[in-house]
Amino acid sequence: MTLATEVSMATSAGIAPAPPRAAAVVRAFTTVPPGGYRHPVLEAAAALAAEHRLRAGVHRIVGDHQADDPVVAAAARTARSRDAACAVLIDRIDRWATTELAEGRAGVLHTESLGQLIDRMVTVWMRGQLLADARLDASDPEVRVASAQLGELGRAYDDLVTDLRLGRRRLPRLQTPTGPAGMA
Repeated sequence: MTLATEVSMATSAGIAPAPPRAAAVVRAFTTVPPGGYRHPVLEAAAALAAEHRLRAGVHRIVGDHQADDPVVAAAARTARSRDAACAVLIDRIDRWATTELAEGRAGVLHTESLGQLIDRMVTVWMRGQLLADARLDASDPEVRVASAQLGELGRAYDDLVTDLRLGRRRLPRLQTPTGPAGMA
């Protein structure tokens, strides 16, 4: 059964759709399915990946020692804007998780939110994309590390989702605000 079928059946039955598997989340970083995303976490993950792509370009400008000061200043303002946009998307994922995932009081507290974990997945995925853009060979140690990190984060995400659904773990209730209202 496909994820779209599961989400559709769960929604029709009045049951909250399960969080998508890590493979679907990573796929959302680059691929938009026909008709768009049917799961709010995938939609937010795709938007988060787009923001990270924009941030990577802006950070290249900020780090360019030969760039003019006005260009660097404009890039820094854009970076702050992109950071705020990422925070909003992380919050969107966290609000979904808070609303849709039953909290097991007996479950062991996980140290980060679902949105924060997906953001880390995007960060590692983006590092891999930048290394690929630099035309580094797949056997390059940096490429291998990025790939291994993404695999580990994907397994950790899938384990967390399983544990959340079984009540073995719970997400933090009081999270550090990361959206525009919580940014310093």
